[in-house]
Order: sequence, then structure tokens, then C-alpha cells
Amino acid sequence: MKRFLTPMLAAAVTLSAAALVAQQDNRRPNDPRDENPQTYDSSKSAATFEGTVSQIDPSGSSFVLRDRSGSEVTISWDQSTRVMGAEASQASSGMSTLKVGDEVVVKTATQGSKTLATTVQIRPKKSSS
Repeated sequence: MKRFLTPMLAAAVTLSAAALVAQQDNRRPNDPRDENPQTYDSSKSAATFEGTVSQIDPSGSSFVLRDRSGSEVTISWDQSTRVMGAEASQASSGMSTLKVGDEVVVKTATQGSKTLATTVQIRPKKSSS
């Protein structure tokens, strides 16, 4: 009986120790939340939106973007927002070139409760010929 009990007890202890180690080592490679979870800034989460500008509010520094499915999202901009496209390079202020009806691809970051545009790519107009 002793020959049977000793290896079983040793196996149980080994498996318990392995389970504890596995439970503590749940890090994801290069994930900033693992470095210091208390100070991880989730406001830096990013998204990309693609669609048509349906409204612009220059006084509120925002515009409404409608995607192909008809969903709308309000996107804000600030001084750090970069605007790219043929028309944007000709103007002194990039966001002043944005017009209702423009097709755009917008990369964003969440800042508090706002969706803030980091880059706005204005797509060239399609020729109707």
C-alpha cells in the first residue's frame, strides 16, 4: 500500500504546483495591460471607420460619418488630426477641405467619451464618365 500511496501523493503535489504556476503566468506577449494594469490607458484604443461625411459641425470640431450599412458615428478632430488627400495638401487647414459627401477613411482613438480622428484620408472623387 505504501508503494502505491507515495507515488500518488507525489503526483498530486506536482500537479497542484504546476496548476498554481500556470495560473500565475497568464501574461500576453507585449501587452501593455500586463506591465501595470492600474495605469493602463484604455483611451488609446484605436478604430478605423470608412464611409461618407453626412454632416459637419465646424464649431464643435466634429463630423458625422455614415458607413455602407447606414450606421452613423460622430467623430471629433483637434489640432493634431492629420488630413491626407489631394485637396487637403492645397489648403492651409486640412479639416477645412472636408465637405459633406466626401468619401473618407478615418483612423481614430477614444478620448474619454469622444471618438477623436487621428488621421482623415479623403478619397479622390470618382469620375462619372
